[in-house]
Amino acid sequence: MPAFTDRLLARLVHVPTGGQQKAINALERLLATEKPHATLVLKGYAGTGKTTLVGALVRVQAEAGRPVVLLAPTGRAAKVLSAYAGAPASTIHRRIYRTATDEDGGYGGMSVAPNRERQALFVVDEASMIGAGGGGTFDRDLLSDLFQYVFSAPGNKLLLIGDPAQLPPVGSDHSPALDLKDLSARGLLAGTIELTDVVRQSETSGILANATALRSLLAEQGETATEDAGSTGQERPVPQFITGFDDVVRVDGHDLQDALEEAYAKHGDDEVCLICRSNKRAYQYSQQVRARIHGFEEELEANDRLMVVKNNYFWAAREQDAGSFGLIANGEQVSVRRVHRTEEKYGLRFADLTIDWWDGQADRELEVKVMLDVLGGEGPALPGPRMRQLSQDVLANIVARTKAERFREFKRDPYVNALQVKYAYAVTCHKAQGGQWKSVFVDQGYVTEEMIDREYLRWLYTAVTRASEKLYLLNFHPRFYGGND
Repeated sequence: MPAFTDRLLARLVHVPTGGQQKAINALERLLATEKPHATLVLKGYAGTGKTTLVGALVRVQAEAGRPVVLLAPTGRAAKVLSAYAGAPASTIHRRIYRTATDEDGGYGGMSVAPNRERQALFVVDEASMIGAGGGGTFDRDLLSDLFQYVFSAPGNKLLLIGDPAQLPPVGSDHSPALDLKDLSARGLLAGTIELTDVVRQSETSGILANATALRSLLAEQGETATEDAGSTGQERPVPQFITGFDDVVRVDGHDLQDALEEAYAKHGDDEVCLICRSNKRAYQYSQQVRARIHGFEEELEANDRLMVVKNNYFWAAREQDAGSFGLIANGEQVSVRRVHRTEEKYGLRFADLTIDWWDGQADRELEVKVMLDVLGGEGPALPGPRMRQLSQDVLANIVARTKAERFREFKRDPYVNALQVKYAYAVTCHKAQGGQWKSVFVDQGYVTEEMIDREYLRWLYTAVTRASEKLYLLNFHPRFYGGND
């Protein structure tokens, strides 16, 4: 398929790097092979041109009339992928799953949907986020289900794209979707290409310069960064931020409000994010933004932005069209349109809201009940023991003639199914991963020198690379700038 390379090169706006040329050759082999389960892992650090290459690939395939399916782990990541590829993208969940309803119209389970695509290229961005098991509130193996879906139809190919320097999935020490051993163990015929040459000029981009410096520090430390510094007798080097760029700003608490006002005025409510290291810190910063930037006085108000922190199959399924997927997924953002009422029941506080939610295809308006206690909680969601107590309290109040009838009433109870949310103005790095905002504030938080290990460097790299136009470094100690005070 010699014409493929020529068309792809014509779509690039620059002479390809050596790594990009190897990637183009690998993509050509992927598309030409007739072997089953053909997969290519395309790794690329910030600024190495992987988005440019993938955007060109999608356009070349579209021009040739060959189907391409674009997927990402989160709604925000799907929007980013859609923007740079110039084609519609979906969340993995929405594309590969279907939900069943029980005889009462409630959530009746989830299964892998039939795949109607043939001879298609499936492009999955931000693959480093995809876990190998269920865990948490999601009881399925997303990675295995993705492979089952893609390769259930003949001739399909898979391109997994990710940044190996970013955080791995929660609870994992590596990203299985980028690991050839993991992929081979699951029956895939996989190869890998890694882009390391920076395409964008770090001389003009402070965001890229700092991301590249952090990635280099990660590479220098290698696996020794996971060892205990005390046992090795080595001091962990503190990352050094590169300053002097217009797009990187050093900010302390005294300057924060002015910086936030500038960012919100320039980029708008949906393009500003503050990334921090704990849910407690995120809540505190979100309250500052709500009060000082938006003038909100109540706990929830119209135009508030919220982030869902636990998968919910109840509210979207109640109003879904036939055959659609009724999941409001962990990590998705919604906005409050109206607050109807608040109440206390079962020892918890609830609110009835009208929200706007992007379901992966269009904006939808939903009537939901949310759990207010989660907003300011220090944990990622309602603690397990408290959730079990709520379930017991709800069951105790159901009057039913049979056990089956009692269970049906429980499954459609709005309180036990209340949407668990936090404010979306400031979030932890795992919640921000996959997204990109024009203005990003990264807060140092509580960090000792002993805590600056490989995991912290990946956290910092991931946070820094969420910014597309302006990066604010918030409350970082002078040591991060070369000072000793």
